[in-house]
Order: sequence, then C-alpha cells, then structure tokens
Amino acid sequence: MTDEELQSSIEGGDPMKSRDAAAYKRIIHALQREPDFVLPATFANSVIGRLGRSSARSSRDMFWLYAGMASCMITLVVAILLTDFTFTFGAFRFISGYPGLITFAIGFILGLQWLDRRFVRKAI
Repeated sequence: MTDEELQSSIEGGDPMKSRDAAAYKRIIHALQREPDFVLPATFANSVIGRLGRSSARSSRDMFWLYAGMASCMITLVVAILLTDFTFTFGAFRFISGYPGLITFAIGFILGLQWLDRRFVRKAI
C-alpha cells in the first residue's frame, strides 16, 4: 500500500491494524493539533541579539584559523628543508622561468582579497 492510499484510508476512517497505519495515524493527529505554546513578542529581538554576540566568537575562530594556516606553512617549509625536495612542475615547467610574475600574481590576489575585506564588505 502506498503512502497516499494509506493516508486516504486513514482519513476516510477505515480501521487499519498494521503498525505503519497506527504510526501514520498518530502523525496525522499530531500534525492537526495546534502547538500549545506561543512565542513571546521579544523572540525576534532575542534571536538577533544572539547573532550579534556570535561575532565575538568568530574573531576567536579567525585566530585559530590563522594559527592553523601558519602552522601548516611552517610544517611545509620544515618538510621541504629536511627532505631536499625539488620543485618539478611537470606540464607547468614554463612557470619556473617566471618567479617574479608568480610572486606578483600571488601578491596581487592577496591584495585584492584584503581590499575586499577592508572596504567592500564593510560597505555592504
């Protein structure tokens, strides 16, 4: 029996003895009742107040994010130094001839991200 058939037979008043029918009947009756609570008038203000307080927690999270990124970078440098790793780019060997361009591109992208966080997102 499909869900639609089960629902129509229960709403029609047909007695059903299966466990699925009993569970479905309880769910239908629970959904038809109104909740026995009313939200206070200040509910929306308290939710917005909690959202404002979470910004202090996000600054702490940002600290741990930056600390984790720094530790990953330090680990990467130590691993490269200890293993005599050689930088081979495979299909991208042509990049090795432009270290200044690569450095400029990374700095430019990071600068744009900084400008976006500093000025653009504050205006929104």
